[in-house]
Amino acid sequence: MALPQIGTKAEPQIIPTNAGLRTWAVPPEGLQDNIVPNDLFYIRNHWTESPEIDINTFQLKIDGEVERTISLSFDDLKKLPQKRFQVTFECCGNSPVPDYYTKALRISSVMEQIKGHGIMGNAEWAGVSLKDVLELAGVKDSAVEVMFEGADHGPDEVVGDPSEVTYERSLPMAKALHEDTILAYEMNGEPLPKEHGYPLRLMVSGWYGMNSVKWLVGIHVLDHEFKGFYMTERYMTMNEPGSAVPYRYYTKLQVKSIITSPVPGEIVPASGYNLAGAAWSGEEDIEEVEISTDGGETWDPVQKLHDREAYSWYRWEHNWKPKAPGKYTLMCRATNVLGVTQPMEFPNPWDGRGYGNNMVFPFEVEVRD
Repeated sequence: MALPQIGTKAEPQIIPTNAGLRTWAVPPEGLQDNIVPNDLFYIRNHWTESPEIDINTFQLKIDGEVERTISLSFDDLKKLPQKRFQVTFECCGNSPVPDYYTKALRISSVMEQIKGHGIMGNAEWAGVSLKDVLELAGVKDSAVEVMFEGADHGPDEVVGDPSEVTYERSLPMAKALHEDTILAYEMNGEPLPKEHGYPLRLMVSGWYGMNSVKWLVGIHVLDHEFKGFYMTERYMTMNEPGSAVPYRYYTKLQVKSIITSPVPGEIVPASGYNLAGAAWSGEEDIEEVEISTDGGETWDPVQKLHDREAYSWYRWEHNWKPKAPGKYTLMCRATNVLGVTQPMEFPNPWDGRGYGNNMVFPFEVEVRD
């Protein structure tokens, strides 16, 4: 897949801070349908060049705490039972952090440039269960985690350290052996696009996108916790000062909702408008979505909360009849089945990374006759 070009619908919304930053966001209109097409789906890569992998010579190596080290070709993988379902993907750095936090906490320049919710999307993925692949190698009782090695590598994009790092992430055994953790080779019914990990990527359903390693070439079963660069230096958050554990990893998606129609700045007719949006909560179901049209003074349950498929977002609708022309502040909030509701404020005010922002997001529209 060719990279989005400036002037197209997938025009980059985040300006690269250096030559290595590769982040393209879905335009607001691209989040209005249930499935985000491949050519509009967000891209978050760490280095300028994506790996070139020949599918004819591709080999996936599985080693470590296993009974036998094995290597599987792409054809070997395609012979295994296929799984196909929708998954909502969200980058851990999605959604803007309010200015009063960025100024006080010195949020990283990458995070500071996020203006919308476009570093996310919903797609249908197909592949094979990671559990089936691990069973071919025979996981030993000593296994604690599984580490996934991508073919992409380079200097750290944030600090410009010239030493190279490889993109590697790990999963605890329980998640690695979950039947819906898959090795994906199709996206929306097409072969996995190059910028999304062709020919094979990990797909960790219900978890933040950085866990789903692209251009997968190695699976290493470990007898210890993996402490690689992209586990301990990136995509984690500092806990509240004084906590016994200084930091924690981002795993499953937090409860969150957004309004997709109207978009910020849109002129809304006074005759009425069908508000619409999406809500999600990783591995948990959504219990309720509420809407406010007066800046959070009052809240009403949305009138329609559509069923979802597998790990995809919920789509919701609400018919709004404004009381009079003028400016209105819209916002929505979701509550999952565990009773957890979106916070009104940035959830990690002591941490300057800006990750995991699931706060309620207000924006203004104008109603005209």
